[in-house]
Amino acid sequence: MVTGEVSEARRKAVGLGSGACHALGLMVLAITEWVRADLKDATSLASHSYLKDMLRLAADLADEDWYKTAVDLYDKVSFGQPRAALWAAVLMALVVRLNRHGPEEVQQALSWVTAAYCLLATVALMPYLAAPGAGVILLLALSGGLVHVATR
Repeated sequence: MVTGEVSEARRKAVGLGSGACHALGLMVLAITEWVRADLKDATSLASHSYLKDMLRLAADLADEDWYKTAVDLYDKVSFGQPRAALWAAVLMALVVRLNRHGPEEVQQALSWVTAAYCLLATVALMPYLAAPGAGVILLLALSGGLVHVATR
């Protein structure tokens, strides 16, 4: 391989499909951590008006069979630790993207496993997407930019 050339396995590991899923996972992680911190700090001056939107979206989705299935699957594959599992998936995705000299087949497998988990987390945690309102688009753009910058 010529220096600077990217192998097919590496291209698949850090491609647009997995990158989009990784960006979604990073965005959901940021939103859930922000909501968690905001609700934890009772003295915060931040408005909690976003909770109504989150609860409304959660209630709308609660009747959907596909959503119930996604939430159940998310709970099962995260081994009862969804927050830790999402952190691990996002960090592993970034490590794979930053490490261009690692074993390509392992990185490709890790990339797609983390992408699948990030996508599942995004679906299962959809009510959180209501918290930032229209700002979710900005957060997605920032997350996508960070994933892109991390890709070497």
